[in-house]
Amino acid sequence: MGSNLEEDKIEIPQITMAKMLKLEENKVVTLSSNFLEALKPEVGDYAAIILTPNTKIIRIIPTTTDKVYKIGIDIGQLTPNFLKKIGNLFLSLGLKALYSTGLCFIEDKCVFDGYIDAEEFEKINVKELKKSILEVEGITGVEIAILEID
Repeated sequence: MGSNLEEDKIEIPQITMAKMLKLEENKVVTLSSNFLEALKPEVGDYAAIILTPNTKIIRIIPTTTDKVYKIGIDIGQLTPNFLKKIGNLFLSLGLKALYSTGLCFIEDKCVFDGYIDAEEFEKINVKELKKSILEVEGITGVEIAILEID
């Protein structure tokens, strides 16, 4: 993992894992067995890799299936209780997001992305979901995409 710079032998629990790499185009990133063991979900062998360009943070999120749905929401006008309404909508449909994030631009335009495991998503009616999302105040568009293994 890394070399300890101090000689003291205090045992501190490890809460994170890290690996250094050189960013090179078309270079394969490999994960060691301890990374894979920590990542592997209880069921399935898959993960969604999500990059948030503005923060430059990559997340690797274990999934139960080889497919994830991305729900992109265009928020024309952000209301104070938008997240609460979307959260309640997902809860009422029995959807648990693997990951969600939002970003507001200077021009008063906001977007929200949510990622849902296929096993969760396929329990619901997509047309009804889109209709329900569009009924939330301030939302001007919804886009649903499927992420699958290449």
